[in-house]
Amino acid sequence: MTLHLPHRFVHEQPRQNTVLDLSALGTDNSSIEDALRAVMEQPQLRLIGFRCSAGSGAIDDAIGLMEQVRRDYGVILTELVLQDDDRADLREVVDEALDEACARNRYPRPSVAFTGRPAEPGLPALTKS
Repeated sequence: MTLHLPHRFVHEQPRQNTVLDLSALGTDNSSIEDALRAVMEQPQLRLIGFRCSAGSGAIDDAIGLMEQVRRDYGVILTELVLQDDDRADLREVVDEALDEACARNRYPRPSVAFTGRPAEPGLPALTKS
């Protein structure tokens, strides 16, 4: 049996963590699937999560899509970036929406980060971190 190890002078390209912005893609399933496929086919990118609005419907859709990525690609996404809309009860709304969506989809609860609303419309669909 021969064990092949990479040559010690070969430098592997580090993978960049990528968050896919669902709000920039709209509600068209084919554009979302195209964007997912484009990210997953790039060896230098690692999809880690999604960005969407903080509404309960958007959170439910994002968690459902995370489950689809797990089924289709075998990747568990761990990050959900929500656009803060300055609601006083935002934490409770998000917490309840996450509990319901994760239970319904049988998906592990992702880490949540909040970001402010963009000043200009038309954010890029891919955000690298």
